[in-house]
Amino acid sequence: MYEAKPWMCPSRQHVLGLVVRNGSGVRQLLLYRHAIPRPSSTLFGEGEYPTPDSSRKSENAFEEEEVEVEVMAMVEGYVADVRCDLCGEVRTWVPGEEVLRQLLDRVMASRKGANDE
Repeated sequence: MYEAKPWMCPSRQHVLGLVVRNGSGVRQLLLYRHAIPRPSSTLFGEGEYPTPDSSRKSENAFEEEEVEVEVMAMVEGYVADVRCDLCGEVRTWVPGEEVLRQLLDRVMASRKGANDE
């Protein structure tokens, strides 16, 4: 099983989204509308990051702020200049090899279908 992994800004202090795999095994980026601070291990379990369906209150009595995320896009292709709205650093999402392979397979299948007619 593939776990969702955080997609961090270059400073490694903020989460810009989550990398997940769809049913075909293709990596997709769930791009958050707003970056969130990297969760501490006390707020979310070790390696656990918020998803659009989850929000938790901090266990710290002085910190009552909920961590909520809103996904603005599910990305498979290339996205340039994703800017962290907390620190201003920029990162680029580049599609994985499996996306390119899937695209080539679709093109080849459509060409074969066009040649058969």
